[in-house]
Amino acid sequence: MAASIVYIHHDCFILRAGGRTLLFDYPAPAYLPSEAAQAAAAHIAGADLTVFVSHGHDDHFDPDLVRATAMAGSRRFVVSDDVADLHGDRLPPDTVVMEPEDVREQDGLSVAALESNDMGVAYRVEVAGLSVYFGGDLALWDWPGQTPAARRAVGMSWRRALKALSARPLDVAFSNMDPRLPSLSGAPQFVEKLGPTVFTPMHLGGHVEYIRRFADRLRRPGTTVFAYTRPGDALEIP
Repeated sequence: MAASIVYIHHDCFILRAGGRTLLFDYPAPAYLPSEAAQAAAAHIAGADLTVFVSHGHDDHFDPDLVRATAMAGSRRFVVSDDVADLHGDRLPPDTVVMEPEDVREQDGLSVAALESNDMGVAYRVEVAGLSVYFGGDLALWDWPGQTPAARRAVGMSWRRALKALSARPLDVAFSNMDPRLPSLSGAPQFVEKLGPTVFTPMHLGGHVEYIRRFADRLRRPGTTVFAYTRPGDALEIP
């Protein structure tokens, strides 16, 4: 069955599979260029849409998300508990709220939440025979200048996440590749350890040129890297 990924902006992507459309981390207007908003609207229009929000940072969540996705044919929302705590009054009453370690069956989707080492959760979603990981802000945040204790803590949380994800193969993975960190926030390690069929780097703030600049660090036999260049770019999933 045909499936595809569409790049919108930063950590916002659309996954189409089995007649379903999944929208991840649609950001607030200040973090969404007009070209990206138009690309999202074109792919959302008329869709059977499930909206995922990993956490409440503005570059991942639009408080007006219900309005922003109004053109969909049908909608359901899956959000982290921090988003529900702060913005629950702006979400539909049937919104599914996820905390770390929660597992839910949602209209034919199997959704598991992993604890983030920043805010909110990461998601593992089973849809139309695909195993999909969306990391939100779960990453190797080993910022220069960290104390040794902070560096150990973030390294431990990252290794724990990779171990949990290694239990089952991943078909599609979305994980941060932040060029401000020498480790690229763990992207090369993620590809090496987990070997997803498709790896989609994110958290680039629109600076898509970094994907090609660091392509050598992401190469692994059997893994295709989605090297998008502009909002609306799509990749067919093998």
